Amino acid sequence: MQSMANNTVSLSILLNKLGCPASVTPCTREHIKQLKLRDEIAAFKRHQSQKLDKLSGKSGLNKRFLACTFDNYYTRLAGQVKAVDIAQEYVRRFVELASLGKGFLFTGTPGTGKNHIASAIANELIAKHHSVMLMSVMDLFARARESYGYNHLTEGHLLSEFLEPDLLIIDEIGLQRGSRDELLWFTRILDKRLYANKPTGFVTNLDQKALQQLLGERAYQRLQDAVSVMVKFDWQSYRGKKRTTCDLRGK
Repeated sequence: MQSMANNTVSLSILLNKLGCPASVTPCTREHIKQLKLRDEIAAFKRHQSQKLDKLSGKSGLNKRFLACTFDNYYTRLAGQVKAVDIAQEYVRRFVELASLGKGFLFTGTPGTGKNHIASAIANELIAKHHSVMLMSVMDLFARARESYGYNHLTEGHLLSEFLEPDLLIIDEIGLQRGSRDELLWFTRILDKRLYANKPTGFVTNLDQKALQQLLGERAYQRLQDAVSVMVKFDWQSYRGKKRTTCDLRGK
């Protein structure tokens, strides 16, 4: 303590010799510690903000769906309220469910808000610093076909790419051609994520029977193994009845 006091006196004498105003006093160790802590907190916040921006940029969500939240989802019917409750519960339990590789399945006709709820899940998880990728099944297969050419994208590298996000959401299942090759890729990607305990979400306009016919028994069984909840969006389309900040396409 005596040494610190002597140092403070010495600094005061030096400041006086330099002609500094009397109001200028040396910083105490505690003040320096507080300034350092403030800078560290600011740097951490910048890092978190940059990380969040990066996650959002890689999510596959366009600007329209980045605005989708649970709060701005149009709920008028009991089924809509239940869908939001289930999706929010999935987000709350994501760490637990993700450790088991469990995702979700949204089925139903166009215009019922499946994409909105899936995007709201993605946005909530991204805000919690989980990596999420949402892509249409056609974009997924287009990416897979890139490995057929003479380039550096191997099948192994591509499968690792699909394995990377904490949550992969595959949209528009049912728009694919239904070829054997597509079915093989779908099953391989799903198997890889299941074995790695990485959850996958599925969004489709097909009902369960049509989805089973499209995928075949084995792939459909794997899909069932991969989901913890299934929500059937069985109400009428509200396309054109109400617009939110998401400017819904009504999926």
